[in-house]
Amino acid sequence: MPPDAEGAPEIAGGPAARDDAAPAGGPVARDDAAPAGSPATRDDAAPADDDDAPETLEELIDELQPYDIAYVLQELDRSEQLELLALTPPRLAAEALEHLDFELQYRLLDHVGEEYARPILAEMPLHHLVMLVNAVHPLRAEVLLRMVPDEAKPHIAQMQTLPDNAAGRLISVRHFEAREGWTARQVIAHFRKVGENVDVTNYVYVVDNIGRLVGVASFRDVLLSPDDTLLSDIMYTKVVAVEAEAPREEAARLLSQYDFVALPVVDAAGRLLGVISADDILDVLEEEATEDIHFMGGSTPFEESYLDTTVGTLFRSRITWLLVLFLAQSVTSTIIRNYEDVLQQVIALSFFIPLLIGTGGNSGSQAATVITRAVALGEITMKDFVTVVWRELRVSLLLGLVMAAVVFLRATVMGEAWIIGLTVGVTSCLVVIVGATAGATLPLIGKRLGLDPAVFSAPLITTIVDGVGLIIYFNVAVRLLALA
Repeated sequence: MPPDAEGAPEIAGGPAARDDAAPAGGPVARDDAAPAGSPATRDDAAPADDDDAPETLEELIDELQPYDIAYVLQELDRSEQLELLALTPPRLAAEALEHLDFELQYRLLDHVGEEYARPILAEMPLHHLVMLVNAVHPLRAEVLLRMVPDEAKPHIAQMQTLPDNAAGRLISVRHFEAREGWTARQVIAHFRKVGENVDVTNYVYVVDNIGRLVGVASFRDVLLSPDDTLLSDIMYTKVVAVEAEAPREEAARLLSQYDFVALPVVDAAGRLLGVISADDILDVLEEEATEDIHFMGGSTPFEESYLDTTVGTLFRSRITWLLVLFLAQSVTSTIIRNYEDVLQQVIALSFFIPLLIGTGGNSGSQAATVITRAVALGEITMKDFVTVVWRELRVSLLLGLVMAAVVFLRATVMGEAWIIGLTVGVTSCLVVIVGATAGATLPLIGKRLGLDPAVFSAPLITTIVDGVGLIIYFNVAVRLLALA
């Protein structure tokens, strides 16, 4: 999102409206337009095309969005990339570089020339500078830091001390601060002085004389208030903020709950460090969702897009999980072998093994998916463990009874003895209960141990429930068949 998007809304998905913009759904009206039903002549159309077409590369760049410039940069050869980057305004270039991989960003900044690289780095958000510096080789990081403005270096050093998942690593210091004793006139006058370097223009963050956040005011309220109105009279004192060391997910949750454009970040003493904008949180949510999907599919996440990822990286992201799941599944074979004598006596039991372990695995996957998502959204925590278990026991019991009836009917239709149907029915009820309980509790336990709940994904839950389900099946069979 361009930095001034908050202050001046534009038509979604397109450039700002122009005076000569066409009415919605139709072309710009012209005095020499051809009569309805007849095509315009080529001579008539040419002047309009010439007027609208950009005459220079600089004009063309001004009409592009940052993402478009990033896409064009990737399609050009090295010399053309550097030429385009040098012609792009620094703020636009900084936003465009954020869409490129870190190695390409470094290469362009290192080769474009220091006179161009310094202004671009000065326009980059702090959190992106930290990610860029951490992503490249330490020697390359030193090259970049030498070109970073001196006033930004202490912030970068402080952010690098925070945990990788901390909200403080996403802050921007391009917010607008004011003192609570100022009047509306003073606030507006100060904004005119520093507003060019402010990205978040929706809020006025009110601080005391030692930098502690004491209130937040809407800039709209400031503009609409009489000139002599004190900022303390129109600010909100119950400020919603997040501490720098809090997880990024906490910041995302607060922004989502309160529909803020930006969220203030404070240190342990309540001093304002910066703000996190909603568009930066969207990037975080996308990364987290992608990571969870990879885990739930039984593979390790990779950072590049699929087509940009090498075959070797795709192989490494999957082989570890395949081997782990293979070793876990080998337990299933061992269980079947230990109950080989039971299967030899009642061959019909083997017919239902795929059905039972599949039902248990599906039940576990359903519960694991629901609970993992609820944990990610902050809807449940470890303190809700007992409530979750009790709820899933009741749900799985109802599901198990329905599945037991269906499986018993299936066995009867197949012509099996009633005792076989009863054995399979009772087992299906039990494996559904065990599967749902395991699927609900393991993500919570993983979260408590500091693991991503998505690690306890459908393939892992299914593998665990397969082994447990077989043990249940054969023990139920031994007891019921002995009674029969």
